[in-house]
Amino acid sequence: MTSEAQLRRDIVDVCKRIYEHGWFAATDGNVSIRLDDGRILATPTGVHKGLRMTEDDLIVVDASGKRVAGARDASSEMRMHLAAYQERPDIKAVVHAHPTNCIAFSLAGVSLAQCLLPEIVFTFGSIPTTAYTTPTTEEVPAEVRKWIKKYDAMILDRHGSLTVGRDVFAAYDKLERMEHVAEITYRARMLGPIRPLTRDQITRLQQVGQELGLPKREVCESCNVCEGPDEGMIRRVAEEIGRSIR
Repeated sequence: MTSEAQLRRDIVDVCKRIYEHGWFAATDGNVSIRLDDGRILATPTGVHKGLRMTEDDLIVVDASGKRVAGARDASSEMRMHLAAYQERPDIKAVVHAHPTNCIAFSLAGVSLAQCLLPEIVFTFGSIPTTAYTTPTTEEVPAEVRKWIKKYDAMILDRHGSLTVGRDVFAAYDKLERMEHVAEITYRARMLGPIRPLTRDQITRLQQVGQELGLPKREVCESCNVCEGPDEGMIRRVAEEIGRSIR
């Protein structure tokens, strides 16, 4: 069992990593961890999470979002964290950030849901973009509930991203991988048309993933139009991804 003191250090560590990548600006974004007693340890509103936030600044809220410990206020975006925890008992951490490429794709109306890389199929299945919602309103958690049961990572249209995991580092890793996929996709689109994996290749990827003990992920039904990597490369990538996310 990890102590609350260590979990506080973990949140501060992850927030600094996100800020260093440029996926937090000033007081934007929020990170939370579900404690063993069901309460939520979270970043507060109104504090710079990359430069000035300390472990003592973190707050604790109950399952309804009411602050029960800490001097600062909870973010209005805590409701999307609570929605994720309520829908998925397996989730132990939630990261909401503003990754540059992911947001740019949503502004351009370009979806990242296509299965372009083996890593996407193994880690995410696909990367959905939610409908636009007004920040800080009940629209946000309502939209998150539509997707969180099947997906561990999503782009919030014109707003940012939401990733979840078994701990805060797993949730952060998915954010990093998702933004990396967005950057690769952006560069590929500059070079020419991109080619999604075929349905047969996706099915084979899922079979290899299950053989390796990876969870089966939901995929986009439109990823069925072109050729992809050979089976040997698929297995090598699957084994590498499997080691990194277990």
